[in-house]
Amino acid sequence: MDKAFFKQLDQQHLSADNRRNIKTILGVLNERYSEITASGNLNHYQDYAKLATLDIFPKAYEILSYDIKVLSDSSVLSFYKLKEKNSNTLSLRSNIWLKSDENWQLIFHQGTPVISDED
Repeated sequence: MDKAFFKQLDQQHLSADNRRNIKTILGVLNERYSEITASGNLNHYQDYAKLATLDIFPKAYEILSYDIKVLSDSSVLSFYKLKEKNSNTLSLRSNIWLKSDENWQLIFHQGTPVISDED
């Protein structure tokens, strides 16, 4: 379980090119995927399967303070601070990656806005 490998997965998930193509995003998401959005909404895989694109105007992101915790041989929690470069806003992100048929897919995501960056 290599931290650099999971950081690369998270970077691919945030990639502007990938976020324009909903089929690419759905390939990353497990069919049991759930997400708690920054606004507190609960979304599921089926909600994204109805979309044509994830971001019409994709944002530029930078991952900061990245780390992982291995939960089992087939599941990993990644967590990091994310900077949205255009608006200069920060959020804390957590993802649970699940290994399924030799592929790693997201099964859970939560993003929480950072009000103050004191650390």
